[in-house]
Amino acid sequence: MRRFNRWLWLIPVPLAFGFELLLGSGWFLLLGNVVAVAVALPVLIRHQQGRVRAAGLWMSVCGLLVALGLVAIAHTISLTVLWLSLVTLAMLARSASGRVPTALIVILAVANALVPGLMPDGLIYALASAVLIVAAISIGLMLRFTDRSLLERQATAAEAERRRIATELHDLIAHEVTGIVVLAQAAARSDNADLTSTALHKIEESGTRALEEIRRLVADGDADRPARAPVAESAQALRDRVEDYGEQAEISIETTTDVDRRIWPVLDRVLVETLTNVRRHAGPDAPVRVTVATPAEAAGAVVMVVRNGPGTGGLGAGSGTGLSSLRTRVSHLGGTIEAGRDAGGGWSVRTELPSARDGGKGTQ
Repeated sequence: MRRFNRWLWLIPVPLAFGFELLLGSGWFLLLGNVVAVAVALPVLIRHQQGRVRAAGLWMSVCGLLVALGLVAIAHTISLTVLWLSLVTLAMLARSASGRVPTALIVILAVANALVPGLMPDGLIYALASAVLIVAAISIGLMLRFTDRSLLERQATAAEAERRRIATELHDLIAHEVTGIVVLAQAAARSDNADLTSTALHKIEESGTRALEEIRRLVADGDADRPARAPVAESAQALRDRVEDYGEQAEISIETTTDVDRRIWPVLDRVLVETLTNVRRHAGPDAPVRVTVATPAEAAGAVVMVVRNGPGTGGLGAGSGTGLSSLRTRVSHLGGTIEAGRDAGGGWSVRTELPSARDGGKGTQ
């Protein structure tokens, strides 16, 4: 239907030509219509198909000017020539950029306003033509702004999708890749065959998960696609993360018994990214302490603090993408996240999220 609407401007052409042919308005008018249809119409069609640029419409303008000259000799008005002129003006206004298309608009508009004025009592016809000319140019400008807005929306959508994919790649795959590098380093430095075998097995598992995530990202999007892993629904998910990290990490959770369940997936993602950064920057042997609580000074909020001490060194500096994406996730729930060095030479990340529900204190 949309494609059909793009060609509706063609319908008046045979109707106007046939109407004037039946009226028998003279050979000059007929010849002017033939010139307009033979020269201007093919150019307009090719422009509509995208084969001719705006500057290429000069052929249509020249044909219409010749046709207008023949119409002026006939001392009448040609609906066919007028309609094709209006279509040409609209197309020029829609895609014109530069002096040549602008000059073509001015020349064609002035010619269509002057020719009716040559008729007896032609002032009224000239004013009517001027109104139609202004309307055609306005429609062309409106379509131009619509095209530009559409391109901007497409560019914005493409950029948003690129950022979404980049965030997913960082959140889901950077964790696995960091673990692979650390395990590979441990295996290379160890003479224990059992430790090396265990490290290689875990590297294989992490590599398989990373490949699955990459395949999922490049596959066609599906809103109903199941999640990569079970979504964190309670404090137990945080305990599991810390337990998987290793013996050098410990966690303490003291929160209200009725915490809004929406905050657990966000805290889980913050914890994953923070532990990955500890392993990347401080090293896998750096001690980590995680506390989750509802302190009195932050009434109605859940605060998670991840502190790590100095280690033997990790893989080097990061890009800052992870912290930026975490701030976005946390801010969606009205929370804040702060990161900085500790007095003991380590690093701490403090995340505060408002809890929508309050309850009595307890330990989970």
